[in-house]
Amino acid sequence: MFRVAYILACFLALSAWAGAQAPQRTALSAADQLRLHRANRVLLADLVDRGIELGVTDSTVGRVEACQKTARVLGVALSRAAQADDADRVVELGNHLELVVRDGLVPMLDEAKIHITRESPEYARLKAAQDGATSNLDEARSAIADAAKLGDNVKVLDVAGKLGGLREKLK
Repeated sequence: MFRVAYILACFLALSAWAGAQAPQRTALSAADQLRLHRANRVLLADLVDRGIELGVTDSTVGRVEACQKTARVLGVALSRAAQADDADRVVELGNHLELVVRDGLVPMLDEAKIHITRESPEYARLKAAQDGATSNLDEARSAIADAAKLGDNVKVLDVAGKLGGLREKLK
């Protein structure tokens, strides 16, 4: 009985200590919340639509096209953030774009290329989606390069480098 009480007391003391160590989070002001909501509202709606499209598609090429459209949506948002000189948003959206292309589009393209021959009518759609994705990455990298204030930001340059590497994987 003493052992259980001792373990429980130690557990409670450690829990209290760990809880006291958590960093203090400052609540966002109403203006900041409204600004973030406005910035993300259209993007979230587009991403949900592309996710639904991806989920209901039966064909491999349809999935590639849906994933390419998702990458396009993120690329446009990244370009807008770069034009607004919002380095943090560029990095955030660039990381999301990298994940979609690296973990979604590239594997789906590789799978589709195994199953679809060049003589197939689906090959033209597949090639168009691949070319569109490459063009989207080029546009995103160009927007980052054109943003004057973002040129010195190491994280932004890292995102631009990652997007360049992904472009090579799409070939």
